[in-house]
Amino acid sequence: MLTLCMVLCIVSTSVFAKDNMAASGTAEVSTAAELVSAIREASYGTVKLTSDITIYTTLVVNRTFTLDLNGYVLKYGSSAGHVITVSSGILTIENSNYTKSHNFQKKYNLYVNDFFEFCSV
Repeated sequence: MLTLCMVLCIVSTSVFAKDNMAASGTAEVSTAAELVSAIREASYGTVKLTSDITIYTTLVVNRTFTLDLNGYVLKYGSSAGHVITVSSGILTIENSNYTKSHNFQKKYNLYVNDFFEFCSV
């Protein structure tokens, strides 16, 4: 009986600890498909771009993680909609590579990255 109690205590502790652990891995992505997959994968605490990526559907975030642009651009390629929706969790967006420059232009009272192409409505 004592052995059974000890085993149950160890199993319960392991499960509890795993549920409370923050995601710690880093996924490096260079395509839209890799980006979507990495956002869904709970083991990655950071998703890091390794190239400019254009997406055509809204990315839905359901967990806490950091999106590292790494000097690259995440572009929404459709004429209507938005890039990211955070439905649960916390999304932190950072840029760990400050050596790349991006130019911004003022259009329609917004500052728009030079990589962004305005679509007329």
